Amino acid sequence: MTNTLHVVPVNDLTDHDTSTTEPDCLCGPEVRPTAQDDGTVGWLLVHHSLDGWERATG
Repeated sequence: MTNTLHVVPVNDLTDHDTSTTEPDCLCGPEVRPTAQDDGTVGWLLVHHSLDGWERATG
């Protein structure tokens, strides 16, 4: 993958692996294709929290 950006939870229980353009992190990030202004496709890797905060709804 090229043109890759990572979206990572802040203050999670562990550090997330953003050192690669592949979804190799322990959390199993979701890979989303994103259209670029020049017509190419980039990739957004959305990492999942390991502390489960997104499941807590108020």
